[in-house]
Amino acid sequence: MNRPPFASLCAAVAALILSSLIFTSQASAKPLNSSPGANAEPVVAQTQNPQVALKAPDQDLEQLRTDLLTFVQAYKEFAGTVGMNKQAAAFDLNAEQIRKLSLRQLDVLKGFLPDTTGVKTATQKLRTQVELQQAENKWSTSQMRFVGSPQPNSPGFPGADYPSCGSTRTSEAIVDASDTALFAAETVRDAASRACDEVVVILGEGGNGSLACLITDGIYVAAKIVNYGLHFCNDKIDQAELLASYARLDHLHSDLDASVANDNANKTAIITNDNTNTTSIVANDNANKTSIINNDNANKTSIITNDNTNTANIIANDNANTTNILVNANANKNELRDLILRTQIEADLASTDSATFVALYLTPTANGGYLDLTRTIVAQTIANIQAAGGSTGQAQSLLSQGDAARTAGDFKGAYTLYRKAYKAATK
Repeated sequence: MNRPPFASLCAAVAALILSSLIFTSQASAKPLNSSPGANAEPVVAQTQNPQVALKAPDQDLEQLRTDLLTFVQAYKEFAGTVGMNKQAAAFDLNAEQIRKLSLRQLDVLKGFLPDTTGVKTATQKLRTQVELQQAENKWSTSQMRFVGSPQPNSPGFPGADYPSCGSTRTSEAIVDASDTALFAAETVRDAASRACDEVVVILGEGGNGSLACLITDGIYVAAKIVNYGLHFCNDKIDQAELLASYARLDHLHSDLDASVANDNANKTAIITNDNTNTTSIVANDNANKTSIINNDNANKTSIITNDNTNTANIIANDNANTTNILVNANANKNELRDLILRTQIEADLASTDSATFVALYLTPTANGGYLDLTRTIVAQTIANIQAAGGSTGQAQSLLSQGDAARTAGDFKGAYTLYRKAYKAATK
């Protein structure tokens, strides 16, 4: 596929920009009352005619000027946003020329461009894309990520031969805004073109609508350059990536052929290796089987001998543990019995003085009773309460009296005094 060199395109665009600037500069520099020459616009001899009135109100004409200036400013910002700064500068000259248009010239243009809705729509589209592009640029800077990409099997993977304007496509929304704005610029140029032939006699001024025509031609040319540049870059990027896709497909196809040949060679090597390994594994398994059987027989004898030894040890240990368990169980039984007995004695000590005695509690230990244990319980109770900081009242005195009665052989009297001493301590 034959592609025009990008240098030729740049030269063509530069020539178009230059012709636009010269064209619009001549328009702004040429006085309206210049003498007609070979290349001059037709001008009617001027007379002062105060009867000639403007067709549109001054406010509407100034609004037309504002709409045109706003459109040009929006296109300037748009051109700067998409990286066409030279074209953006051209719009400054267009804006200056629009500011210098007289109301008469605007009135002529207004007659052929009564509705600027298309211009306003294009202006809004341009500004919307400028805002979105600025926001996207800020986000892209702060959210940049570096993601690895899969690599080909062999080196030299072809890349795309991108044009000098880069590898990033201009979004459809931006191109659409440029197309809409170009159409609006073309509409304004066509209206001004018709106004160029309109001859107006201006009070104290003389002239026609040709200046407006030249200005709108300049706007159109600058807009066309921006629009052409956007389409050119996108087309060249598509072309570069299409050619790169074919080259990459060929590269991958070569990798695939090499991979298939390598797989076939590997398959043969693997089968041969598997057969060799099979023979070795079978021989090794047979040898291991014999070793395992011999080792199992030897282990069987050792295990039986060890089991017999362990049986005798376990029996002896069980007999010893049985003896220990019985001794401990008897001790626990006695302790539980003593606890129950103590609880019952304390319950009887807490009874009223007139309660019937339990004969076993007031009989001395030497005679098979628990009077000595009763005395021990009372004394221990008094000591525990005193150690805890409690008051025991007359308990100690009553205990001493009980001891005297027990020594004298008055066991009932001794138990009665022990009962009183217990209750005195626990009040």
